Amino acid sequence: MGAAVRHNMLLPKGKLPHGLLSRLVYRNLPIERHPLRIPSSRFRDAGGIVASIDPVAGIPLDSYGFFAVHYSASDVAAQGAKPRYLMLDICYPEGTSAEWLSKTTRALGVEARKYHIAILGGHTGAYDGISIPLISSMCIGFGSGKRALGPKGIRAGDKLLLAGQLCLESAWLVASVRPKVVDRYLGNRASTRIRGRMYDLTPLPNALAAHNLGAKHLHDVTEGGLASALQELGHATGKSIVIEKDALPFDGDSLGLIKALDEDPLSASSFGALLIVASPKRAERMLSRQGAFKGPISLCGHFEEGEGVILLSEGRKVPLRPTRDIYLKFSEGLLRRRCAMHP
Repeated sequence: MGAAVRHNMLLPKGKLPHGLLSRLVYRNLPIERHPLRIPSSRFRDAGGIVASIDPVAGIPLDSYGFFAVHYSASDVAAQGAKPRYLMLDICYPEGTSAEWLSKTTRALGVEARKYHIAILGGHTGAYDGISIPLISSMCIGFGSGKRALGPKGIRAGDKLLLAGQLCLESAWLVASVRPKVVDRYLGNRASTRIRGRMYDLTPLPNALAAHNLGAKHLHDVTEGGLASALQELGHATGKSIVIEKDALPFDGDSLGLIKALDEDPLSASSFGALLIVASPKRAERMLSRQGAFKGPISLCGHFEEGEGVILLSEGRKVPLRPTRDIYLKFSEGLLRRRCAMHP
């Protein structure tokens, strides 16, 4: 086979042989060369260790590498820690193309290096019972030791901000799985633009920025959309949350698509959007530092004594409750598509 690996090669069953592992995985990743020799002082001085694990599956296959970093690293950052290490379990069906694995690890390596994250170790192989690739990514991060984030210190009068745009993740998934649907409702130009927004689908940089600017608590907007995220936040704080609908930042084309499909924009999965809780003074500071954030940041609500999530819309107060997430409908299409799995 020589020094190069044929991209039309099909990967064998079982643990990936060392030669292929070196050429398809190791060479693409920022490997921690001596993971068992990490000085204990690095952990003692960290001020707290935070870990999170997430699966990558049910999304377009060419996006696995990007999200293998951002899913778990964003969870760590949302808890007030700086992502530092990843451990990866990369599994796929027998006969998966070497090209998919190589492209995935290259993309993964680019994102890890961008945030100075090193790979501690992992496993790679093909096994029975797996119909699509699955990457389990565990991120380990270190707290600053100065100020931990959490819902317990949230008080009535604290402000709620939202960084990023709602509905974009759901629209991106539809555009990736069913592009003709988006073409029909929005046109080819909008469809192409939405498909090209993958790199905006992460709250990681905004979580790091918000923590540096004094946030009290962070919560990403994932499955179930904003409505589910607010329900979880209200339950964790024991406070009522009042949201101003007109202040919510939506991606325009994405909102138009979700409405055209007769789905609920407030329950649409929106990974990339981030809820930020801050004192009034800190919230004002964040709004004055828009350049510290990736994308828009807006003041959209506040906390009151009581319970439940209230949506202010056209002068009326309406209880906000989650409905079906459009992701559940369109992610099924990924299971039926065999794109990029075989040459």
